[in-house]
Formats: sequence, C-alpha cells, structure tokens
Amino acid sequence: MKNREAGKLVRQTPAPIKVPTGQTRVLESHHAVGFEMEIDHWEFHKICWVAIGQGQLEFSDSSTHIQRNDFLVLPADWPHRFIDDPNEPLTLVMICVDQALTTAVSALNSIWSSTLKKGTLGQARCAKSAFHHNAFVEDFREGLREQLNRETGWQIALTGVAQSLLIRMAREHCVMRESFKSNSIAAVRGSIEYLDQHFNEAQRIEDMAERCDLSPRRFTTLFKAQTGQTFSHYLNERRIEYAQQRLRQTGHILY
Repeated sequence: MKNREAGKLVRQTPAPIKVPTGQTRVLESHHAVGFEMEIDHWEFHKICWVAIGQGQLEFSDSSTHIQRNDFLVLPADWPHRFIDDPNEPLTLVMICVDQALTTAVSALNSIWSSTLKKGTLGQARCAKSAFHHNAFVEDFREGLREQLNRETGWQIALTGVAQSLLIRMAREHCVMRESFKSNSIAAVRGSIEYLDQHFNEAQRIEDMAERCDLSPRRFTTLFKAQTGQTFSHYLNERRIEYAQQRLRQTGHILY
C-alpha cells in the first residue's frame, strides 16, 4: 500500500519486488508514518543503506537499533522486519541480490562469505570514516541511476554495484557501529588507499577533501602528515613508479 506525503511516494507496507534469477535489483523504500510489516523472509539477499530515519531491525527473538547512515547485510531466507520510529520513519535503499549469484560455484561466493564473517548477523555497520561512507553511498546511488536509466548492460552494472559493496565490506571499510569512532585521520587514510588504486585518473584536492568531510586546508595538512608529501607530489610519485614497473615488465608504458 502506498500514498503520497509532502510530494513524495511513501509506503504503508513493504513493496513487492521480484529479482530475476542470477540478477540484482535496487529498491528505494520511503516509509510513511504508521508503516507496518510482519516478520518474513525473502528469496534474495539484501545490502541495505539506512538513508533517512531510525528504528529497529527485529529478527528471531532479538532486535537491533538502526539509524541514518547505517549499513546492513541481510541473507536470503533470514526472517526479519523493520520497525520505524514514528517520529523518524525510515527510508531504505536496498541492493537485492539473487541467491544464484552467491552459490558455491559463483563468482561472488567467496566475497559474500567473507562479508558475512566480518560482522554479526543483524547488527548495524557503519563506514569507518567519512571518505569510506561517501564511497558506499556513491555505490548505492550508482545502482539507483543504472536501474532508472536502463541503458545497455544495466543488469550487469547492478551486479557490479553489489560486488563493489561486498568488496568494501570484506576489506573492512565499515565496522560494527558500536566500535565506530569518528576519525579524520582514518578518512584521509582512506583517501590515500583510493589514490593508490586510482592514481591514473584526474584527482583534485578539493574533491578528496569533500569526500573526507574536511576543508581543503585541513585535508592537505593531514595528508602531508601521513605521507610526508604534498598531494601532487604523492600522485606524481605513484604514476612514475607505475610507469617504471610497466617498462621493466613489458617495455611499454601505456599497454
């Protein structure tokens, strides 16, 4: 059941969703005041972002508090339900992954298993820094864009989004919320890890600082404290090292 509230489509009950075999879909669910659902299980896995609001995730004989910017990993056939705070209804963005993508013979099996081992089932996770949080959120938004636009290859792109999120979780870019501590140093460290993988792309201090929720000046100070180099010198050094490595291995730089 759905209605409109303040110009936005909101739901009183869970939205039906069908995930084709071997594929991934995205569901954005805006809960109305008074949203209700029964404990149930679904035939697909869910990777959830609590975009707005707070409430409870109830499962078996227990529950856990969830709030804005939490992340959840909910396996298929695991009974649960969301209970909204009546003063702050939830908006959830869910990447729904068919079980066939995580079977023993599938490409996602090992990363799915690793992700489950990194946390306690049903417990809320959060990104370990502002930089990592923004990377998670961009993945969810990319999934929404792909499903909305439905350009060539969008189904494959959605599975790529799920894979990216699982890799981030398996690499411990998020932690159990009770152990989280806001840390600007961790955010800058995350940006350094990102640059080590994306040094061949155009990078701007202003963009990195924004993703760390820091001013460019503060970001620059912390970056130099951790690397001993300026932003541009660090990038140039990574690029030179890579070019030298390519020359040694292949005799070429570009391919």
